Amino acid sequence: MIRSLFAASPMLVALVALGACGDDSGGTPLVDGDAGTSSSSSGSVSGSSSGSTSGSSSGSTSGSSSGSTSGSSSGAGSSSGSSSGGTDGGGAHDAANDGSLPSSDGGGGLFANCSLDGGCIADCSPPANDPIATGNSAYDLYDGCFLAGMQVAGMTEAWMGQLLKSQAYNESGISPSISTNDSACGGQNCGIWAISAGSVSGDSPPGPCGSSSKDPFTGQVDYSHSYGLFQDTPACEGTFLQPTLPSGYTCTATTTADNIPFGSSITFYCESATSLGVSTSSGTKKGYINAVQDPKDPLYATSIFNPAYQLYVYLDYSWAINFQQANAQATGCTQMQQWYLSLAYWLTGNATTSCKLSGAGLQYVQTAITDYQTVLYNKTWPYPAP
Repeated sequence: MIRSLFAASPMLVALVALGACGDDSGGTPLVDGDAGTSSSSSGSVSGSSSGSTSGSSSGSTSGSSSGSTSGSSSGAGSSSGSSSGGTDGGGAHDAANDGSLPSSDGGGGLFANCSLDGGCIADCSPPANDPIATGNSAYDLYDGCFLAGMQVAGMTEAWMGQLLKSQAYNESGISPSISTNDSACGGQNCGIWAISAGSVSGDSPPGPCGSSSKDPFTGQVDYSHSYGLFQDTPACEGTFLQPTLPSGYTCTATTTADNIPFGSSITFYCESATSLGVSTSSGTKKGYINAVQDPKDPLYATSIFNPAYQLYVYLDYSWAINFQQANAQATGCTQMQQWYLSLAYWLTGNATTSCKLSGAGLQYVQTAITDYQTVLYNKTWPYPAP
């Protein structure tokens, strides 16, 4: 999960810091990131006009193995979260192909035309030569976009994508399914549609970075949630928000229930915290969470349920800021330790002065490595343990 994400320096500085880490871990370099139900709900209200999105991300809920939890906080600009286990993940699979990515197509890659405001439309199918493949198609569905995001972020080694996929498995199970069986992924649904589900996800009311105030749009209290592969949390970072509700669309209140209404007819979610405003480095962001699921809808490009945009936001925006904040106070850390600190910070929001982890953050990273070894890649994690 994520905490005070936007107290960081600008994104480019964070990206430089990420790319400049000394590589003590070895690994295979990546050359190019190219890659080839419906239910309505109560509390829906209509709006008008249009807007654009911007922001970053945060995670909470779902996943595999045993998880860990942390509390939540209310008020704009604050951020905290939780992650919990649940999915069994299935059996062992073939080891990853540790080769390089396909050679560049001469353009900017699959995400060349993606942006925070404009969104992202891309085919996330895995390429034929996939260095982060697990050998199980259910977990490799979005590898094309994983690799494209890594290319934009300057992540040059296969292990980076493999570890991030293990984190995604911990958060959402990766493979999409629709269910109110909260034990499946530690929350409602799995994969791109995963939604944190209150106490079962380790989230105390009013949800991560949530507010107990009345939502000015719905007139009731609407708790916050985290969504998608990495459990991004709009209430923590102001991402995936449309500042005004477009004409003809409705906003579905999340209410105070653990499981919120879900279905293809739902186009926006209302939460008290996002309606009131979220403090970010570029100002206060407020609005309605874009939950459009129809790929033909022009608003799908910036939807929180669009896997390409999910991965673009996390890998090419949130990770850099998260990485910088997680490592701002710790010195002398190896590159692998820096990555561990960043993964842990996504859950706890607590930066440390030490290169060594403890508590919930340590457990979170250990869970990701366990998932790498026993579920996704069926081989020993080849680098020093956290």
